[in-house]
Amino acid sequence: MELVATAVERLASNKHLGREEVRDAVAAMLDGQAGDVETAAFLTALHIKGETGEELLGAVEAIRERMISFDSGRSGAIDTCGTGGDRAGTVNISTAAAVVVAACSVPVVKHGNRAASGKSGSSDVLAELGVAVEAEPALLRSILDDLGIAFLFAPRFHPGLRGVAPIRRRLPFRTVFNLVGPLCNPASPAFQVVGVPRESHARRMAEVLARTPSIQRAVVVRGVDGLDEVTLTGPTEVLLVEGGTISELTWTPADFGLPETHARGLGVDGPAASAALIRRTFAGEDGPVRSYILANAAAALWTVQGTPLADAVVCAAEAIDSGRAASLLERWAELSQPQA
Repeated sequence: MELVATAVERLASNKHLGREEVRDAVAAMLDGQAGDVETAAFLTALHIKGETGEELLGAVEAIRERMISFDSGRSGAIDTCGTGGDRAGTVNISTAAAVVVAACSVPVVKHGNRAASGKSGSSDVLAELGVAVEAEPALLRSILDDLGIAFLFAPRFHPGLRGVAPIRRRLPFRTVFNLVGPLCNPASPAFQVVGVPRESHARRMAEVLARTPSIQRAVVVRGVDGLDEVTLTGPTEVLLVEGGTISELTWTPADFGLPETHARGLGVDGPAASAALIRRTFAGEDGPVRSYILANAAAALWTVQGTPLADAVVCAAEAIDSGRAASLLERWAELSQPQA
């Protein structure tokens, strides 16, 4: 407890912590060696000060040292995951895009959790779509081998986070755990698309990805409208991580061969509404949800294969229009059930 209290005192004085200081403090929380008051104070003080890249890296190291690893058996797998926190209340774009990407024969190992600040987390909508999100690792691997997709439910693979979950739920803001969640995929995929709503967070997330040995290529995306996805309202700011370096790109709707489309048509009031929109889109319904799913699936295909964005949109559209995405989702739901 003294270690965490000392860290809180430094943070309260607006001082940055070193990587090892954060790693040790977070380790104490995950190991049950810090009280609720100390944990809440640390998370609050770090949030108010603002996290540095070094501090995020320290938290990632503590979490990854304690996670249950998942052997995907796939060297070219990708994760499509965002930090949340954009308060937009949109349909689960990255989750739907993951299904489309898998239907394009690119393996996906998606890491996710229940909603933290939004209305529908990835596990929430997948459950509505019939996928058993808490399946055993052996079943997950079997599904990945058969369909090229798996969902790794964070609480199953990060048991240490269960102890801090009640504290996180009581705090009225996102914490460092929301930021580092996408950086702690138990499968350590070689490719990632990470959505972040704030510019300052995007840079720090990219810094951690650049220092992650398993990453071959990753992009951190931020819509200029504040969406933590590729947006079609206007430009999307992109930080490309490759070879341990970070470069800046800008994607526009025209790069995808798609028209500017406002995000107001993406709103949902919960997982059931999100699941219904995804089902209708996979059944052929046109509109803004389809366009955003196509753009975000294309971003993932570009990240793994280098396919030009407009060509990747064509591939993603064919995966939907042919019925492959809908069939994959239906089969995923069937196989994920223990009795299947």
